[in-house]
Amino acid sequence: MIPKFAASVAVSLSLLASSGWAVDAVKPASDPLIVQGDKLWADGRLDEARKSFEQAVAANPKSVPARMKLGGFQLATRSYSAAVTTYQGTISLDANNALAWVGLGMAYRHSSEPELARAAFSEAIRIEPARKAQLAQLAEMPQK
Repeated sequence: MIPKFAASVAVSLSLLASSGWAVDAVKPASDPLIVQGDKLWADGRLDEARKSFEQAVAANPKSVPARMKLGGFQLATRSYSAAVTTYQGTISLDANNALAWVGLGMAYRHSSEPELARAAFSEAIRIEPARKAQLAQLAEMPQK
């Protein structure tokens, strides 16, 4: 049996991937700290991966890719309040980053903040109206 959290994340990722969004957003990382963090994450060395992503953000606080990677890692490791902070910082740098709004919405949803989640997903829809159907599904998924 798949835990509810894992099922929720799997459905969320499936919706994004089926829309082509995940493919659009994934570009090879050029920051050596992000590349290192990705390798550590893949090897299951989560503490070291987190530190590497945090170092990437500390080294370049205005790096949207570093912040997005850290936020994604935080979501995947259930560090929801940290993810909220990271995505808010990303949005302060790039308010039209629909994926940052989606990440913020996911973090709020898993933090039992459904109204804030809906607001974040609404912003993503405003930015990417062509993805409204997928985002509406994310917004309406049950909590945790």
